[in-house]
Amino acid sequence: MSMTDHKNWILNSLFLIVGFLLVNTLQASQYQSHSSIQDTAEEHVLSSLDDTTGITATPGRLDNRLRLEQCDQELESFTPYGRKNSSRVTVGIRCNGSTRWTLYVPVTLAIEKSVLVASRELPRGTILTATDFKTELRDVARLHRGYLTEKQQVIGKKLKRTVHSNNILTPAQLTIQHAVKKGSQVTILANIGSLQVRMRGKALGNGAIGERIKVENSSSNRLIEVTIVSPGVVQAAT
Repeated sequence: MSMTDHKNWILNSLFLIVGFLLVNTLQASQYQSHSSIQDTAEEHVLSSLDDTTGITATPGRLDNRLRLEQCDQELESFTPYGRKNSSRVTVGIRCNGSTRWTLYVPVTLAIEKSVLVASRELPRGTILTATDFKTELRDVARLHRGYLTEKQQVIGKKLKRTVHSNNILTPAQLTIQHAVKKGSQVTILANIGSLQVRMRGKALGNGAIGERIKVENSSSNRLIEVTIVSPGVVQAAT
């Protein structure tokens, strides 16, 4: 091969490569990008929520072989009837342009909240105190058995079954353990200045530790509102 022929061969090869790249680029631009479809699905889910604090929406990956004609209008999104739950939503993406098509995209929700978890192994029958649990950020979207967020929901409650360390506490695990029962005698603690006074009284309702009930002062027959601090002991409001 002469020098001239060799140069011509190189030039022809370069033209072929550039032409191939241009054709591929033009063909790619004729298809709807997967990222635009996924972004539309994500925006649809987030815009439907009243509060997006701690929430992330992750669209599912689309098949690499999927080729949809580029829509000449803005993509329309919708939620198909009966295709959602708390952690996974199916979003419909539709093109109403000159070329019509519809695609369904799964979107997974992660919802992070501060929930109560066991700080140690808690045996069945444990009456919970503030040292038995801690607060951690967890994804609650898949917690179909529920969760608890406030210590008042837990303190004084009795465990129906053993809860392992770092497991999330749920309403179904707890039962009310009445520290005071209606009609029972209680000790009323009242603060007067720097002094603490103890009085006898009668409970007018059932209650667990941390709950508020009314009692009757046995000396004055007055009705007062108190907070249960331990079995048979209540604290008068100051």
